[in-house]
Amino acid sequence: MVIGWLAAGATAALAQGARSGVGAQVGYSRADLSGSDADQVRSRQGALTGVYLSAPLSGILSARPELLFALKGGRTAAILEGGGSVLLDIELAYLELPLLLRVSLPTGSVRPVLFTGPAPALQIGCDLALVVPGAPVRATCDEAEFDVIRKLDIGFVAGGGVEWRWSQASLGLEARYTSGVRSIIDGSDVRNQAVGILVSLTF
Repeated sequence: MVIGWLAAGATAALAQGARSGVGAQVGYSRADLSGSDADQVRSRQGALTGVYLSAPLSGILSARPELLFALKGGRTAAILEGGGSVLLDIELAYLELPLLLRVSLPTGSVRPVLFTGPAPALQIGCDLALVVPGAPVRATCDEAEFDVIRKLDIGFVAGGGVEWRWSQASLGLEARYTSGVRSIIDGSDVRNQAVGILVSLTF
């Protein structure tokens, strides 16, 4: 359904003389964990990199499906069996698939943009570290048999930025906020959230 909608919009825009494009982007993100069961202690810094397709729809609207590599997670306090707690670092790697609707204001070669949309993400890596004074313990989730983290995360993206447009390309600078809408851990309320700054180049 989504693919059909994008294709129909892109076909209509091409008929009006608009041009689709492809691009790449790279940037910085700061991720952490939120939710009623997340006792956040420290954020995790990482990278955002990926590619996208820009498909004009009509007027100032365009669709942009993206494929991003994103690092998320954070440090939280984990409750131990028998009482007490320990600091736990969770590092999660995702392939994120934002499906964004973008508004580009027609102000000349420099244009403000706003965007929003869902961002499902597939977990491709999971590492843990128990922060024990003098002897941190590190392992992958599989090695630790820590299989309660869901493989599929669902987020929602909102943000804005500015584009510099030329005849055959455009350069963009944007900031975005991604908030998880479901818990990443079965039986708990622990959600991903991240703030990112990206530079993009569209051809």
